[in-house]
Amino acid sequence: MTTITDPSYVDPALINPRAVRLVEAFKSALARMRDEEGLTFDDLNAATDLLQRIQTATGAPLALVAMPLFSEVFQGGRDGYTPSEDVNSPTYLPGSPHVGNPGTLPMRPDEPGIPLVASGRVVDGHGQPLAGAKLDVYHAANNGDYSGLHDDGVPRHNLRGHLFTDDDGRYAFTTITPVAYADPHVTAVDGVTEAVAALGRSLYRPAHIHYEIHHADLITPWRGEIYFTGDPVIPVDFVGGTLAPPALQADTLTLLHEDPEDIAGHGFQGPYRTMRFDFVLKTRTSPDAIVPKAGPA
Repeated sequence: MTTITDPSYVDPALINPRAVRLVEAFKSALARMRDEEGLTFDDLNAATDLLQRIQTATGAPLALVAMPLFSEVFQGGRDGYTPSEDVNSPTYLPGSPHVGNPGTLPMRPDEPGIPLVASGRVVDGHGQPLAGAKLDVYHAANNGDYSGLHDDGVPRHNLRGHLFTDDDGRYAFTTITPVAYADPHVTAVDGVTEAVAALGRSLYRPAHIHYEIHHADLITPWRGEIYFTGDPVIPVDFVGGTLAPPALQADTLTLLHEDPEDIAGHGFQGPYRTMRFDFVLKTRTSPDAIVPKAGPA
């Protein structure tokens, strides 16, 4: 190892021009915010202090804690077709059990919530089925907690599982209907409620189901969250009001089925809901673009 005696020496070979440009652009953006919006150092200090306290309370990486500030910029695949650039969620756990197709996500005998039968297809940009695609599926319980993240006595893979599409690209599984939730570990942090209100957002995230889809023909695995058309929480989502575009919303609101014979035929004890979502995903042989899904009228 070479000893450097000149404190002003910088090895030109180690300089990363892109890193230099990014830092300069970041400083320029801060300067514009200072000059045009009155940004102060106290503002930055208050924001970073709050993020650090949330990180301590949740144990999540700081970059993920800060996602409400930048997720709408970096989370990709917004048309639901192109390869997703969605970051790995801190709520994801590997090794979920195989549940069959149709199957049922593991759940406690007394799992709170209304049963939900979710179904759909996985096809490419030409409408051809992606047979044997692996769908890793999970979502929060009705209290907003994800299993396996806290020492709360809930089974590690509660409401988590994976299944494979059939020859026609179809999938179906039973779970409970997700609900909007506020992370109790985040909302308990002093200052979070005031900060969220100042941004015009809700403390809640809209109801959603996480999917991770793998298939040999996909350019990259697809990762994302599927929401429900008409959910009033979507535009005031805690993480950002544009994270649930029409392309990532189930085609219809979950329909409540109350016919006694229908309920008995599905093996439920009471009313249940259904939802359908078809994934149209870009493969190596798919067209570059498809007609985007229209928003609600």
